[in-house]
Amino acid sequence: MSIRITGGIAKGIILKVPKKTPVRPALSKIRAAIFSSLGNWIEGKKVVDLFAGSGSLGIEALSRGALSCTFIDKSKECIECIKINLKKAHLEGVVILEDVYKFLKLDEAQYDLIFASPPYFKESKPLDDPLFSLVYPRLNPDGIFIYEFFSKNIIQLSDSWTIIREKSAGETKVWILKPVSRSG
Repeated sequence: MSIRITGGIAKGIILKVPKKTPVRPALSKIRAAIFSSLGNWIEGKKVVDLFAGSGSLGIEALSRGALSCTFIDKSKECIECIKINLKKAHLEGVVILEDVYKFLKLDEAQYDLIFASPPYFKESKPLDDPLFSLVYPRLNPDGIFIYEFFSKNIIQLSDSWTIIREKSAGETKVWILKPVSRSG
């Protein structure tokens, strides 16, 4: 499987995909839909790519003008792959070998855009992913959270989130979410 950057300064660059670690790189159709939804908003934004795999979402964001991107994955193979892909695309990012849930509990930074493409749980029953509550305080109030999941999953979404757009392709569904206004 080859993955190609679909836009920006690294458009057309083919990214390396981990061979031993099972990853599900974001399909170019889904990536194109996500980034067309974001438009120029991505420019100058601080991004984190959780469960980064090949790094395709974060690298696409950097290619399209994001200010910075932090890539998080617990697989050494994925981390090495992301470093290779950043070098191929002539882009820079922070690459961290860590469990995403542990990272979110310890990280104190806030981001404008958070991507999460966790491993699929191919079940048609309600799933309560703690990721939503861990991401919420890491997202700037005007930020966007993009969550990719198996289309037949039934996700329990709290009142803290609003779905502003939904995309589907094959067995993949993507929610583009905004945090509900925080009182303060």
